[in-house]
Amino acid sequence: MRVLVTITVYNEAKNIGSVLKMIPSEYDVLVVDDGSSDSTPDIARSAGAFVVRHPINLGQGPAVITSFKIAVMEGYDIIIEMDGDGQHDPAEIPAFIDKLVTEDVDIVVGSRILGRNYKKAPFMRIKFLPYFTFVINKITGYNLTDSMCGFRAFKAQALTRVIHQLEDMFEPQYIAAEMFIRFADAGLIVTEIPIKLHPRSSGKSYKGMFLYGFGVSKAILKTYFDKKRKNTK
Repeated sequence: MRVLVTITVYNEAKNIGSVLKMIPSEYDVLVVDDGSSDSTPDIARSAGAFVVRHPINLGQGPAVITSFKIAVMEGYDIIIEMDGDGQHDPAEIPAFIDKLVTEDVDIVVGSRILGRNYKKAPFMRIKFLPYFTFVINKITGYNLTDSMCGFRAFKAQALTRVIHQLEDMFEPQYIAAEMFIRFADAGLIVTEIPIKLHPRSSGKSYKGMFLYGFGVSKAILKTYFDKKRKNTK
Protein backbone atom coordinates (compact mmCIF):
# COMPACT_ATOMS: atom_id res chain seq x y z
CA MET A 1 0.00 0.00 0.00
CA ARG A 2 1.52 3.27 -1.16
CA VAL A 3 0.75 6.38 0.88
CA LEU A 4 1.42 9.93 -0.29
CA VAL A 5 1.30 12.84 2.13
CA THR A 6 0.41 16.04 0.27
CA ILE A 7 0.95 19.56 1.60
CA THR A 8 -0.11 22.71 -0.26
CA VAL A 9 1.80 25.81 0.81
CA TYR A 10 2.21 29.51 0.17
CA ASN A 11 5.08 31.36 1.87
CA GLU A 12 5.52 28.86 4.72
CA ALA A 13 9.32 28.99 4.90
CA LYS A 14 9.24 29.37 8.69
CA ASN A 15 7.04 26.30 9.19
CA ILE A 16 7.44 23.76 6.39
CA GLY A 17 10.83 22.40 7.45
CA SER A 18 9.73 21.44 10.97
CA VAL A 19 6.48 19.92 9.65
CA LEU A 20 8.32 17.73 7.14
CA LYS A 21 10.75 16.49 9.78
CA MET A 22 7.83 15.09 11.80
CA ILE A 23 6.34 13.04 8.94
CA PRO A 24 7.24 9.33 9.29
CA SER A 25 9.84 8.23 6.74
CA GLU A 26 7.71 5.37 5.39
CA TYR A 27 5.44 7.87 3.60
CA ASP A 28 6.29 9.73 0.41
CA VAL A 29 5.72 13.49 0.61
CA LEU A 30 4.55 15.90 -2.08
CA VAL A 31 4.66 19.65 -1.48
CA VAL A 32 2.70 21.77 -3.94
CA ASP A 33 4.10 25.28 -3.68
CA ASP A 34 1.49 27.78 -4.83
CA GLY A 35 3.74 30.55 -6.12
CA SER A 36 5.63 31.34 -2.91
CA SER A 37 7.95 34.36 -2.97
CA ASP A 38 10.08 33.06 -0.08
CA SER A 39 12.32 30.00 0.30
CA THR A 40 9.49 27.52 0.97
CA PRO A 41 10.21 25.24 -2.02
CA ASP A 42 13.97 25.12 -1.34
CA ILE A 43 13.42 24.19 2.31
CA ALA A 44 10.91 21.51 1.31
CA ARG A 45 13.34 19.96 -1.16
CA SER A 46 16.14 20.02 1.40
CA ALA A 47 13.86 18.15 3.81
CA GLY A 48 13.36 15.38 1.24
CA ALA A 49 9.95 16.27 -0.19
CA PHE A 50 9.11 16.12 -3.87
CA VAL A 51 8.14 19.68 -4.81
CA VAL A 52 5.86 20.90 -7.59
CA ARG A 53 5.55 24.65 -8.08
CA HIS A 54 2.80 26.82 -9.48
CA PRO A 55 4.55 29.77 -11.17
CA ILE A 56 2.01 32.17 -9.66
CA ASN A 57 -0.32 32.10 -6.66
CA LEU A 58 -3.50 30.41 -7.88
CA GLY A 59 -5.06 29.63 -4.51
CA GLN A 60 -5.41 26.58 -2.31
CA GLY A 61 -8.10 25.02 -4.52
CA PRO A 62 -5.94 24.60 -7.64
CA ALA A 63 -3.00 23.49 -5.46
CA VAL A 64 -5.07 20.72 -3.86
CA ILE A 65 -6.33 19.59 -7.26
CA THR A 66 -2.73 19.47 -8.53
CA SER A 67 -1.81 17.22 -5.61
CA PHE A 68 -4.78 14.91 -6.28
CA LYS A 69 -3.93 14.55 -9.96
CA ILE A 70 -0.28 13.76 -9.25
CA ALA A 71 -1.20 11.17 -6.60
CA VAL A 72 -3.59 9.41 -8.96
CA MET A 73 -1.19 9.60 -11.90
CA GLU A 74 1.66 8.13 -9.83
CA GLY A 75 -0.43 5.19 -8.67
CA TYR A 76 -0.70 5.85 -4.93
CA ASP A 77 -3.33 4.01 -2.92
CA ILE A 78 -3.95 6.56 -0.17
CA ILE A 79 -3.55 10.34 -0.13
CA ILE A 80 -3.13 12.19 3.15
CA GLU A 81 -3.78 15.91 2.88
CA MET A 82 -2.47 18.17 5.66
CA ASP A 83 -1.45 21.78 6.26
CA GLY A 84 2.12 23.04 6.23
CA ASP A 85 1.79 25.50 9.10
CA GLY A 86 2.20 23.08 12.01
CA GLN A 87 -1.45 22.88 13.07
CA HIS A 88 -1.77 19.21 12.06
CA ASP A 89 0.20 16.50 13.87
CA PRO A 90 1.78 13.94 11.50
CA ALA A 91 1.67 11.42 14.37
CA GLU A 92 -2.08 11.17 13.71
CA ILE A 93 -1.62 9.98 10.10
CA PRO A 94 -1.82 6.24 10.99
CA ALA A 95 -5.28 6.80 12.51
CA PHE A 96 -6.52 8.16 9.19
CA ILE A 97 -5.07 5.22 7.29
CA ASP A 98 -6.54 2.69 9.72
CA LYS A 99 -10.01 4.24 9.43
CA LEU A 100 -9.76 4.34 5.65
CA VAL A 101 -8.73 0.69 5.22
CA THR A 102 -10.95 -0.87 7.89
CA GLU A 103 -14.23 0.84 6.99
CA ASP A 104 -16.19 1.12 3.77
CA VAL A 105 -15.44 4.81 3.22
CA ASP A 106 -13.73 6.92 0.58
CA ILE A 107 -12.70 9.97 2.64
CA VAL A 108 -11.72 10.43 6.28
CA VAL A 109 -11.90 13.97 7.65
CA GLY A 110 -10.17 15.15 10.80
CA SER A 111 -12.58 16.77 13.22
CA ARG A 112 -11.31 19.46 15.55
CA ILE A 113 -14.73 19.46 17.19
CA LEU A 114 -14.51 15.76 18.11
CA GLY A 115 -10.92 16.36 19.21
CA ARG A 116 -12.30 18.45 22.09
CA ASN A 117 -9.65 21.16 21.97
CA TYR A 118 -11.28 23.45 19.42
CA LYS A 119 -11.74 26.10 22.11
CA LYS A 120 -8.24 27.25 21.15
CA ALA A 121 -9.47 28.22 17.68
CA PRO A 122 -10.20 31.87 16.83
CA PHE A 123 -13.56 33.06 18.20
CA MET A 124 -15.07 33.87 14.80
CA ARG A 125 -14.15 30.48 13.39
CA ILE A 126 -15.82 28.75 16.34
CA LYS A 127 -18.97 30.71 15.53
CA PHE A 128 -18.83 30.18 11.77
CA LEU A 129 -17.82 26.52 11.57
CA PRO A 130 -20.98 24.84 12.96
CA TYR A 131 -23.14 26.94 10.64
CA PHE A 132 -21.14 26.08 7.51
CA THR A 133 -20.99 22.41 8.47
CA PHE A 134 -24.78 22.37 9.03
CA VAL A 135 -25.41 23.85 5.59
CA ILE A 136 -23.00 21.46 3.86
CA ASN A 137 -24.59 18.50 5.66
CA LYS A 138 -28.03 19.62 4.49
CA ILE A 139 -26.87 19.85 0.88
CA THR A 140 -24.80 16.65 0.83
CA GLY A 141 -26.55 14.33 3.26
CA TYR A 142 -23.29 13.87 5.15
CA ASN A 143 -23.12 13.91 8.93
CA LEU A 144 -19.94 15.90 9.54
CA THR A 145 -19.01 17.95 12.58
CA ASP A 146 -16.07 19.78 10.96
CA SER A 147 -16.48 20.26 7.23
CA MET A 148 -13.63 22.74 6.82
CA CYS A 149 -10.70 20.88 8.37
CA GLY A 150 -7.75 20.48 5.99
CA PHE A 151 -6.44 17.25 7.56
CA ARG A 152 -8.01 14.52 5.39
CA ALA A 153 -7.37 11.12 3.85
CA PHE A 154 -8.62 9.83 0.50
CA LYS A 155 -8.64 6.50 -1.27
CA ALA A 156 -7.00 7.17 -4.61
CA GLN A 157 -9.45 4.77 -6.26
CA ALA A 158 -12.28 7.05 -5.15
CA LEU A 159 -10.57 10.09 -6.64
CA THR A 160 -10.22 8.29 -9.98
CA ARG A 161 -14.00 7.96 -9.97
CA VAL A 162 -14.43 11.72 -9.64
CA ILE A 163 -11.56 12.87 -11.84
CA HIS A 164 -14.09 14.68 -14.06
CA GLN A 165 -15.37 16.49 -10.98
CA LEU A 166 -11.87 17.82 -10.34
CA GLU A 167 -11.89 19.35 -13.81
CA ASP A 168 -15.15 21.15 -13.01
CA MET A 169 -14.01 22.60 -9.69
CA PHE A 170 -13.51 26.35 -9.72
CA GLU A 171 -13.15 27.49 -6.09
CA PRO A 172 -9.69 29.12 -5.69
CA GLN A 173 -9.48 29.16 -1.91
CA TYR A 174 -12.26 27.50 0.13
CA ILE A 175 -12.15 24.17 -1.68
CA ALA A 176 -13.60 22.01 1.11
CA ALA A 177 -17.13 23.37 0.64
CA GLU A 178 -17.09 22.75 -3.11
CA MET A 179 -15.34 19.40 -2.77
CA PHE A 180 -17.90 17.87 -0.40
CA ILE A 181 -20.88 19.06 -2.44
CA ARG A 182 -19.46 17.66 -5.67
CA PHE A 183 -18.13 14.45 -4.13
CA ALA A 184 -21.44 13.74 -2.39
CA ASP A 185 -23.15 14.09 -5.76
CA ALA A 186 -20.76 11.41 -7.06
CA GLY A 187 -21.60 9.06 -4.17
CA LEU A 188 -18.35 9.22 -2.19
CA ILE A 189 -18.68 8.11 1.44
CA VAL A 190 -17.18 10.30 4.18
CA THR A 191 -16.49 9.75 7.86
CA GLU A 192 -14.51 11.56 10.58
CA ILE A 193 -11.94 10.93 13.27
CA PRO A 194 -11.02 13.26 16.15
CA ILE A 195 -7.82 15.28 15.84
CA LYS A 196 -6.13 17.89 17.98
CA LEU A 197 -5.75 21.46 16.80
CA HIS A 198 -2.27 22.91 17.32
CA PRO A 199 -1.33 26.60 17.09
CA ARG A 200 0.51 27.67 13.95
CA SER A 201 4.25 27.20 14.41
CA SER A 202 4.88 30.70 13.08
CA GLY A 203 3.08 33.53 11.32
CA LYS A 204 -0.65 33.88 10.80
CA SER A 205 -3.29 32.68 8.38
CA TYR A 206 -3.89 34.62 5.16
CA LYS A 207 -7.62 34.06 5.67
CA GLY A 208 -9.05 36.71 7.94
CA MET A 209 -12.16 35.63 9.82
CA PHE A 210 -14.66 37.86 7.98
CA LEU A 211 -13.02 37.04 4.66
CA TYR A 212 -13.18 33.37 5.66
CA GLY A 213 -16.91 33.58 6.37
CA PHE A 214 -17.69 35.42 3.17
CA GLY A 215 -15.47 33.13 1.08
CA VAL A 216 -16.97 29.88 2.36
CA SER A 217 -20.51 31.20 1.96
CA LYS A 218 -19.79 32.19 -1.63
CA ALA A 219 -18.19 28.82 -2.38
CA ILE A 220 -21.24 26.95 -1.04
CA LEU A 221 -23.70 29.05 -3.01
CA LYS A 222 -21.73 28.96 -6.28
CA THR A 223 -21.27 25.19 -6.13
CA TYR A 224 -24.87 24.52 -5.12
CA PHE A 225 -26.33 26.57 -7.97
CA ASP A 226 -23.79 25.20 -10.46
CA LYS A 227 -24.88 21.69 -9.48
CA LYS A 228 -28.57 22.60 -9.85
CA ARG A 229 -27.94 24.16 -13.25
CA LYS A 230 -26.20 21.05 -14.53
CA ASN A 231 -28.84 18.72 -13.08
CA THR A 232 -31.62 20.59 -14.90
CA LYS A 233 -29.97 20.30 -18.32
